[in-house]
Amino acid sequence: MKIQVSITGYAGDPISLIAAINPVTGVLAVNKMIKFREAADEGFAFVTNTRSRSYDSLFTEDNWEEAIRAFYVGEANQTLAIGEAAARFRPRIELDGVGEKGQKYRLHEDLSNGEVAILALVYFQQRQDAITAGTSAMDGWTELLML
Repeated sequence: MKIQVSITGYAGDPISLIAAINPVTGVLAVNKMIKFREAADEGFAFVTNTRSRSYDSLFTEDNWEEAIRAFYVGEANQTLAIGEAAARFRPRIELDGVGEKGQKYRLHEDLSNGEVAILALVYFQQRQDAITAGTSAMDGWTELLML
């Protein structure tokens, strides 16, 4: 699956990144930076933090906690590959103790659009994994019912 993410409103210039999820391995590869676009190119899923005319996933600050967890899981499981063109956008996240819900994190105060773009991508990846798992489970039940 090819993905285009466009983020604005944080430090630095608005940014668009291109990424892909390998359907076999589930690895999210963040490949390149392109000129900022407010809509996806043909054939791309579109992730953004702006309420543009069409998007596949709207990333908001309500999604921070889940996105940070997805980022750490992706790195630990090696299902996140950030290429050279996007390496400078690896989110700067610090552990900020433990609370009632588990680990607490602190994002850098001048978080860049690129860092938010990476978080939006891993959040989208996590949601896609859930959809794929649900579809696979339904396929299994369908096959079982046809026996």
